[in-house]
Amino acid sequence: MKNVRWPEEDHDLVNRAYVYFVAGKRLPTEGSTMQGQIDMGVHSIRDINPNPQNEDGLVPKRWIEEKFLNRYSPASTLAVDLNMDGRHLSYLREPEQNHHAVTKGYADTELSLLGCDMQGNIGMGGNRIRHLCEPQHDNDALRLSSANDYYLSHDGVNWIRADLSLGGQRIRGVANPQTDQDGVNLRTLRQTF
Repeated sequence: MKNVRWPEEDHDLVNRAYVYFVAGKRLPTEGSTMQGQIDMGVHSIRDINPNPQNEDGLVPKRWIEEKFLNRYSPASTLAVDLNMDGRHLSYLREPEQNHHAVTKGYADTELSLLGCDMQGNIGMGGNRIRHLCEPQHDNDALRLSSANDYYLSHDGVNWIRADLSLGGQRIRGVANPQTDQDGVNLRTLRQTF
């Protein structure tokens, strides 16, 4: 609307020149920028273009909430994976729940992995430890297959696969033989011959 008269009554339409007159400001020319500050008090700026046209433009609160994380709101979450591009994530708090990230110091202290000596027991809750390497030292854990390959079990399930050297010691407590392949004790020999 053009050529609006200078208002005379409270209900009259006003033109831009009147607004600047009341505000005590000089009427800006086309393309000029405002000099100084606007004191909004407790008021808001509303009906902003939802798609900012340049970096200096105002944006509505909804646009910010859709594009950025709110660092004060636990409900604010990433919509895609976060690529750190080889950089560190620093100043993590102590974890409070299972899905919280932990620092290296926390992991080193609590888990004691990567060659460190473990302090305390591991509660396996009925689960197994699997994929053990072949033992290299006397105190290494041993797989059941290794035990069956190298050691005789008390129940006689596995057998000797090489000659047995007793080094001058005796075998004692041999039972009376029941099959042709059983070992013979001295008592059986004396009774037979």
